[in-house]
Amino acid sequence: MAERTDYEYIVVGAGPAGVQMAYYMEKSKMDYLVVERADGPGSFYRKYPRHRNLISINKKYNVFPEPEFNMRHDWNSLLCDEEDPLLFTDYSEDLFPNAGLLVKYIEDFCKKYKTNIRYNTNITNVHRDEKSNGHKSRSRFTLTDEKGTTFTCRVLMIGTGPIVPHEPKIPGVELIDSYQEHSLDLEEYKNKKVCILGGGNSAFEVADHLAGSAGLIHMFNRHPVKFAWDTHFVGHLRAVNNNVLDMYHLKSLHALRQCEATRIWKTEDGKFSIEYDMHLPNWDPPGTGRFVTSGYDKIISCTGWKFLNIAMFDDSCKPEMHTEDKYPVLDEHWQSTVPDMYVIGTAMQARDRRAASGFIHGFRYNVRTLTNMLQNTYNSKELKKQIFSPIDQEEICNFVVKHISVVSGLYQMGQGFLCDVMLIKKDGDAKTDAPTAGRVEYLRELPQAWVKKQDWFMDAKMAIIITIEDTISKYPTLSATEFFTPGDANASNCKCSPFPQGVFRVYKNGKMAEELYIGGSLVVRADTRNFDGDTNPERYVNKVKNLFFRHTGIGKDGFYEQLFSPDMWPKVYRPWTQEEIAEQTKKEVDKLKKAQQFECSISILRPQVDVSDM
Repeated sequence: MAERTDYEYIVVGAGPAGVQMAYYMEKSKMDYLVVERADGPGSFYRKYPRHRNLISINKKYNVFPEPEFNMRHDWNSLLCDEEDPLLFTDYSEDLFPNAGLLVKYIEDFCKKYKTNIRYNTNITNVHRDEKSNGHKSRSRFTLTDEKGTTFTCRVLMIGTGPIVPHEPKIPGVELIDSYQEHSLDLEEYKNKKVCILGGGNSAFEVADHLAGSAGLIHMFNRHPVKFAWDTHFVGHLRAVNNNVLDMYHLKSLHALRQCEATRIWKTEDGKFSIEYDMHLPNWDPPGTGRFVTSGYDKIISCTGWKFLNIAMFDDSCKPEMHTEDKYPVLDEHWQSTVPDMYVIGTAMQARDRRAASGFIHGFRYNVRTLTNMLQNTYNSKELKKQIFSPIDQEEICNFVVKHISVVSGLYQMGQGFLCDVMLIKKDGDAKTDAPTAGRVEYLRELPQAWVKKQDWFMDAKMAIIITIEDTISKYPTLSATEFFTPGDANASNCKCSPFPQGVFRVYKNGKMAEELYIGGSLVVRADTRNFDGDTNPERYVNKVKNLFFRHTGIGKDGFYEQLFSPDMWPKVYRPWTQEEIAEQTKKEVDKLKKAQQFECSISILRPQVDVSDM
C-alpha cells in the first residue's frame, strides 16, 4: 500500500512547537501530519545554544502545590493534559540546564504520547493552488521534499524555528566567524583581541564564554542593549549572560560600544579592522563620528536569525516578512499573509514583543489556543467554553479569582496578549442578591486582538475580558531595577503595581465601560495573604464582586476592598510628616539633576580616527 501523503493539516518542523501541535491535534482526532527534516524531534537543540546552557528557567520547587501554578516557573515542559504528565523538571534540577537534556525530553515526549511525525523529510518547495469546489474556493498546498516526494494539505503550519542566520549587510562580513559556526575551543582565544557584533542574548552568550580567556572583548551593537530586568521582556538580555557587562562597568578591559559597523577587512598581518559609525549627541556640536579599530584576532557575528526560509516558498505562496525579513507578517491568530498558512513556535513572537511567544513557555500556550481556533475555523467546532448557569455572583467571582491565581497561560502570555472572556447573558433586568436565570460563558486563552474583531464579542450586551498584566510601566518614574516600591495598597483600582495582577475590562456592545486592576502580590496570587497581619485577604475577590454587581445587578455590593480593616490601619501604617515628604522629594529631584549633568569633554569631531589602541 502506498504511503499516505494527503492531509487536512500539515506541520513543517518537529521542534517543541510542532510536537506540541501534534499532541493536541492527536487528542482532537484531527487529520494531520508533521514533517521533520532531521531523524528525530527537537534537533535544533542538538547544536544550539552553542554553549549548551539554556536560558529558560527550570524551577522545580515553588512552594505552592498546584501543578498549573508550577508551570509558571517551568519554562521547558510541553503542555500535557494527562494525569501524570511528562515534565522537564524531572530531568534536571539545574536552574539553567544543559540543552542536550531538552532534546532527550522532547524525544521521550514523542515516545510516551502518540504523534504522527515523519522524519528525514526535508521540504524544499511549497506551492499553493486555489481550486474552486462548487460555490466555494478551497486552497491546497503542495509540499515537495528533497527526494521529490510530494505532500498535500488544506491548511499549512510552519514551525521551522530559527532557520536562517540573519547576516548583517556589512561589506566584508563573509570574512568573519558566525555564531552558528565559530569555534568553542577556548585555546584559540587566549589573550586574543575579539570583536563581537550584536547585543542580544546570543552575542552575550559568546562573550560570557570567552570572558575569562580573551584578552579583550569589544561588543558592537547599533541599538542600546535592552535588559530583561528593565523591560520585563524575556527576549531581552538576561542576567545569566551579563558577566561581560559586569566586567565592563568594573573596568576590566571588556567593553560595549553602541555603534554601527560599516566595513570589515583583513590586514596583511592576518588580523581584522572594522570601520563603524558612532552617534555622539554630547559632543559640541552633536554629530556622528566614523572610526576604525584595528588589530582584532577574531570578529564574530551574533546578529540573530530569520524565522522563515523564504526560499522554500514559490511565488504562489510567498509570505510577507518584516524587520529586515526576520519575521513573518502575521494576523491576530498567527495566519501569514498567505491564506490558510499559519506560523507556530518561536516565530509567533512576530506579533508579540512584550510577552513570551519567542520561548517554549510562551508559544506552547499559543499552539494550544491555535489548535482550538483551527477546529473552529475549518471544522465548525465551537470554541471550548465553561458554562455557569444560573448566574451566581459568589460562584463566578470566586472561580475567576482562584483561576487567575494559579493559571499559567495568562501569566506567561501577559500584557493582554492572551485573555479569558466572560460572556454574561442575563435574563431580566431586576437586581437581585440571589442567583438569577441566564448564563455566563467562560472562554479561555484567546488572542485579545482577535477577540475584539469577532461579531460574538462586539454584539455581546456584556462581556468581561480578563488578563494578567505587568503594570510597572505605569509608574511615573522608576530608577531602581532591583527594588520596586508597591503602589497604594488601599487603592480600589491598583493601576500601579510592581507585580503582575489580574485586570478586568467590562465591555458593552464592544465598548469598554470600566477597567479594574485588582492589585498584585509577591507570588502573583489573589487568593493568599500577602504577609502576616494581612487582615483582608478577600479584598481581591471583593473588588471583582463589586465590579460584577455594578454592571449586572446580580448579587450584592459594598464588599470591603481595603488592605487593612479601619481599626488595623493606624497600627501598621504611619503617614510621613510634611518634612519627610519634602526630604524624599528633594532626593528624587537631586537624582534627576545628577542624571542630566553628564557632560562630554571631547569637543572636536574628526571624520575618521584610528583608535587601534583603545
